[in-house]
Amino acid sequence: MAHELSQKAVLITGAGTGIGKGIATAFAKAGAHVALVGRRKEVVEAAAKELSAHGGKTLAIGADVSKAADAKRAVEETVKAFGALHILVNNAGIAKFGSLEDTSEADLEALVEIDFKGPMHTSRAALPHLKKHKASGGASIIHISSSAALIGMRGFSVYSAAKAALNQLTRCMAMDNGADQVRVNAICPGVVETPIFNGVPEAMRKKMLEDLAKKHALGRIGTPEDIAAVALLLASSAGNWITGAVIPVDGGISLG
Repeated sequence: MAHELSQKAVLITGAGTGIGKGIATAFAKAGAHVALVGRRKEVVEAAAKELSAHGGKTLAIGADVSKAADAKRAVEETVKAFGALHILVNNAGIAKFGSLEDTSEADLEALVEIDFKGPMHTSRAALPHLKKHKASGGASIIHISSSAALIGMRGFSVYSAAKAALNQLTRCMAMDNGADQVRVNAICPGVVETPIFNGVPEAMRKKMLEDLAKKHALGRIGTPEDIAAVALLLASSAGNWITGAVIPVDGGISLG
């Protein structure tokens, strides 16, 4: 039996690796048409080629969604290729660690531009297309936030603040767009094993991941598939009465 997301058009930012690629893979396996957006076009092209094996259409778009013009172009190219847009996943983000005093002006601006303004740019461009589905089941925006936005943490000041702002944007967007049946939710992952750890020497990497796993109530760090499963739920009819939710998907790390 075909999955209900089959033939739905999905745009995912930061989709070439890590959590973004995991989410893109889950939607492709569900039969959706997936537009993969990223700053490194060659990376999203490789991912799109890999995912095309699942049967749905794929599209690779090189774009920096922290720039409003790029975000608008990414949405327009998706709609042109697939004829519609049903689901937007704002995953693109960066992490810069340090106290406020230790954060350079350049890093501060990058965190705000990419982690907060990027989702705003893409959502603003997408909303006119998402609202077209009001009478046919509605549409979905999913922001990928962070468990760091839910608790106080040393060394994460600006990153945490940018993600907390994204959580509040989620709630307000849900209120503003509910009448048009556009559901807006946020997922707050804990530590997820992604290529960000690949450059660390193996012995150090193993110890680091073991230490991080102990901070989670479930005793392990997450996988991109853990996050993708919740994204599928929020985009499907199983989540059609969920909006404005900020959902920890973090193995319990935000419990303290």
